[in-house]
Amino acid sequence: MDPLNSAIEAELEGDYPRALDHYRKLITKGSLLDRIGIYQAIARCFEKRGRLKTAGYWHDRAGLAYMKLASRTMGLQERAYYGMIEFRSAIQDYVPNSSIRTAGKNYLNALGICLKTSKEGYSHEMLFAAHLCAKISAFMRAGHFFADAAEQFKSEPRLARKTFELAIQYYEQSGERRAARKLRAASRKD
Repeated sequence: MDPLNSAIEAELEGDYPRALDHYRKLITKGSLLDRIGIYQAIARCFEKRGRLKTAGYWHDRAGLAYMKLASRTMGLQERAYYGMIEFRSAIQDYVPNSSIRTAGKNYLNALGICLKTSKEGYSHEMLFAAHLCAKISAFMRAGHFFADAAEQFKSEPRLARKTFELAIQYYEQSGERRAARKLRAASRKD
């Protein structure tokens, strides 16, 4: 049987070491889009085996591959969205490892591309980005993301208020007291 069918069969049987042996034979074959699927499968197998740091590496690799796809294969917005999902998976697999910074940078770049057209529908991602920035000590960026996310939660006053409080906290922590005062004044008006 060919490596792909053998890998899928092994994965469905829960034999992840065997699946990995077959998937590894495919990481340089096929189109970039095909290889993304292989990277995702490898990440999945490592997650099933409890080897999260290694799985994170493969999610990060899949995200980078999405970002490298040609425009004729997939539009920039779509590439960024799928890349962002892979980078987020990498971050979650890397925690608490220091590799979170590299995957985090990739995630924030992909999210930035997604947010260029609209912030609507990305409130959860902005909140994740805010907490990520806080975790990696990028406090001003954390404040920006918390403030942007809070704006998206206007229909949920409690969540919006708590998120604005976090924005103020991280603006103050970054030394951006002016931004913190401005947010405090705006939140009193609401």
